[in-house]
Amino acid sequence: MKVEKVVCCDPMEITTGLQMEESFYTAVSYGEVEMGYFLWRSKPALVVPRSTTRKANFELAALESKRSGWPVVARSTGGELTPQCESFFNVSIFLRRQEEQIGIQESYMIICSAILGWLNEMGVQGHCASINGAFCNGDFNVHVGGKKLAGTAQRWRKVRSELSGSDEKALLLHAVILCDGDVDHLLDVANRFYQACGVDPFIVKDKHVSLGQLLGENNPRFVEEKMQSFGRYMDQYIDSMAEGCQYA
Repeated sequence: MKVEKVVCCDPMEITTGLQMEESFYTAVSYGEVEMGYFLWRSKPALVVPRSTTRKANFELAALESKRSGWPVVARSTGGELTPQCESFFNVSIFLRRQEEQIGIQESYMIICSAILGWLNEMGVQGHCASINGAFCNGDFNVHVGGKKLAGTAQRWRKVRSELSGSDEKALLLHAVILCDGDVDHLLDVANRFYQACGVDPFIVKDKHVSLGQLLGENNPRFVEEKMQSFGRYMDQYIDSMAEGCQYA
């Protein structure tokens, strides 16, 4: 079984990160890789669903955002705007499953369980739920004390392999973790973009929290250290999945 494990701590352009994510997903979709994970972080950017690009004022809003140092990139999944920056980090999990083996809720819990298990090792008790007022809100936010710490998304695609069953699917599970930095400022940026697009700003600042705030740590290498910590946790997590063990 071929398993890919990739950690990129240096911030990259958002388009580079998304292209690398897509390349890993394609490898799983064609049966070249069974499963794996990609841990990475982005330079400042706003990632929006394609539906946002159809807003009447989108082009002008995107141009102004780019001039302010926040380029806007459309993604293939749904949801809503997600800010990206060096103080957040992303985890993408890739795997193959027979469609009848797994449902939407179970697949979301694969990535949520990884985050929750890692948090628990640091003494942080997290939960999954919708958080009204959070950016890109969904039922599988990871929150602590009612404040969003991580958001999740997923994609499904038929495996294109002569060796696979007709109902085998490739899954891409993604999460962005609010690790450190000035979260309020990032949410202001997101709300200003919405306003420029002609959408009423709706993101509420006190509905979000960073890991740095929860742990009370102030360290210039905090994000990199936590990415490496999460990478070590993911190594064991993916190995357990590859061996057919229960999810953490």
